[in-house]
Amino acid sequence: MALGAAGLLAASATWAAAGAPLPRCSASAASFYLMQYTEATAPSTAPTTTLSRAAVPATGAVTLNPVWSGQTAPTPSPRDLSRNAGATVAGGMANDGYIYAMRAVGTQEPGWDLQGGLWTSEWRTHTRHYEMLRYGRDGVDNLGIVDGLGIYLTSTAAGGTSVTGAIDARLGPNFNAADVDPVTGVLYLASFQTGGALNRVFRIDITQSPPKYLSTLDLSSAIPGTQSGDFAIDAAGEWAYGVANTSFTGQSYRFNLATGVVQSLGSTFFSLPFGGAARLLNDPSKFAFYGFGTRVMTAPAGTLGNTQATSSADSADAASCLPKFIATLQCTPTDLVDADGQVANCTVALNQPAPAGGVAVALTPAPASPRYSTTCGSSVTVAAGATSAACTVTATPNTVPGDGDVTATVQLSTPDPSADYELGTPTAALVTVRNDDLPSVSLSCAPDSLFDSPGQTATCTLTANAPAPAGGLTVGLVPPTANPRYTTTCGDALTLAAGATTATCTVTAVPNTVPADGDVPAVVSLATPAAGAGYQLGAPTQATVLVRNDDAAPPVAQVVCTPDSLVDAAGQVATCTVSLSEPAPAGGVNIVLAPPASNPRYTTSCASPLLVAAGATTASCLITATANTVPGDGDVSAVLGLLPGSGYTVGPAAQATVTVRDDDRTPHPVPTLGGWSLLLLALGLGWAARRRA
Repeated sequence: MALGAAGLLAASATWAAAGAPLPRCSASAASFYLMQYTEATAPSTAPTTTLSRAAVPATGAVTLNPVWSGQTAPTPSPRDLSRNAGATVAGGMANDGYIYAMRAVGTQEPGWDLQGGLWTSEWRTHTRHYEMLRYGRDGVDNLGIVDGLGIYLTSTAAGGTSVTGAIDARLGPNFNAADVDPVTGVLYLASFQTGGALNRVFRIDITQSPPKYLSTLDLSSAIPGTQSGDFAIDAAGEWAYGVANTSFTGQSYRFNLATGVVQSLGSTFFSLPFGGAARLLNDPSKFAFYGFGTRVMTAPAGTLGNTQATSSADSADAASCLPKFIATLQCTPTDLVDADGQVANCTVALNQPAPAGGVAVALTPAPASPRYSTTCGSSVTVAAGATSAACTVTATPNTVPGDGDVTATVQLSTPDPSADYELGTPTAALVTVRNDDLPSVSLSCAPDSLFDSPGQTATCTLTANAPAPAGGLTVGLVPPTANPRYTTTCGDALTLAAGATTATCTVTAVPNTVPADGDVPAVVSLATPAAGAGYQLGAPTQATVLVRNDDAAPPVAQVVCTPDSLVDAAGQVATCTVSLSEPAPAGGVNIVLAPPASNPRYTTSCASPLLVAAGATTASCLITATANTVPGDGDVSAVLGLLPGSGYTVGPAAQATVTVRDDDRTPHPVPTLGGWSLLLLALGLGWAARRRA
């Protein structure tokens, strides 16, 4: 029958004197617990037990490490004068980490409480042999009389109640052999000595309070020899191994826990039985037997090794040491991102439920970092009955791109040698907090204005707010529209090299000397990133480079002649002035003229080209009337025109006309008498004619 861990833990909560469970042993160590019984020498004094942890080397003396010595356990029997006996010669290690043992009555202990009567009747109430002790790290508890184990009377008075049991051990001897089945948790108890029951073993439920007798295992035969010391149960819970003796011969034997079959094994020569027997952890086939030294039995043959020196005692008992818990550590998930709700649960696990008081497992916490917080401190406690405890590593949310990845290493520290656990695998976990914030990219061009002259280049810079990852980062562009006024290296994309934060392209003005060809913009933009591009758009996302015209418009040439009318007399001169809208540049401006047509009525100095000197805005020439006295020669026009040329344009006043007028009159002759006569005659005739009419 298997006994649950919950029962063990519930019962242990009230056992204060024993303290915490006994220290555990490394699974690789040949260790066991040794209870060395010391008989009292003074009258009316109880025996004592010294509890030690024994380490058995391959050869040589056994080392004892005391846990405590001479602890007492008040007896709950109201009729027992010995109130503080805590000695045993029969016990075993339970799965809760405590040794459960039957009380041993010493030769110097006080007798029974006669209650006014004689010993011949008072022995009937004796219960000391039925009391169960419990050994822990701090001392001993007396759990009271094992319910149903032994026969006794509650009172010697007439009509006293008789308590039934599986055996009557009131007159002795002490129970001297016991062990706990590691599989079921049941204590197997026997009195394998002269005067005892050599063919019976009693099953005790030690999880009850008080402990409870379960059943009797009847052996197929009495153990070999006249008596035996302790026995030890194998790890499978199938066989109990012991050594019986007859005279000077020791006989190894075993009995089956299920059937009671007894088998004799090998024999050896020695004088006294072994008081203690315990299973060793490091090898399931090895058992330590203690008498005046320690010998290791090998199962199933039952052969005994050489004696290894061990400090002696009046009597003894032994119990197996529970293996240390195996502690491991795992964190899941092991990858976090620096966003809300990103938590790794780190679990410290034991290979079996923790005992009363729990198990504190030492940790080496992760170094402090602003990128995460952790509840994994210097230790974590696995609560009683539990197999694990957890702590956490929580990523600190942020939106900082390019802050990289950090690792939080949580690991189990090397335990103190006295700790009840040892390390398994894995013992460390790496939780990586990864950056999940996309870098932002922006674009700018400098300078943002160029002229259409040689060497005019703007550099457009793509900037990321975090270094590009391994392999670089390619960012999509919308390049400037093609235009003859500029060239560009800004194509469809720019790539930031691994670790870089910038990349560049250029816009270069195409030099020209064409005036008035205006200004043109070259616009470079960041393209909208596709899903999974690995970046996001920052600001600004667009830059404009303006290519300006730096070629000045040529001056406008116009002509005017003043005065615009002359007469053909002496001193008649018209000044024709060619004017520019801007001062002439270095070297001046040659104005192409269409001079007046040749004519004898005037002369002119207006010849082509006419130079407007550097810095000047005007140049002049003359049209001079030719003086004459010829009447009736009429008026003539001298037309001066401006023709297109280099370095100027012709304005609206591209022509000027100077008119040379005739100022000479024709002379009129004086009339003669004959003429006057004729005139008068004509007038008279005309008048006469009108009268007749």
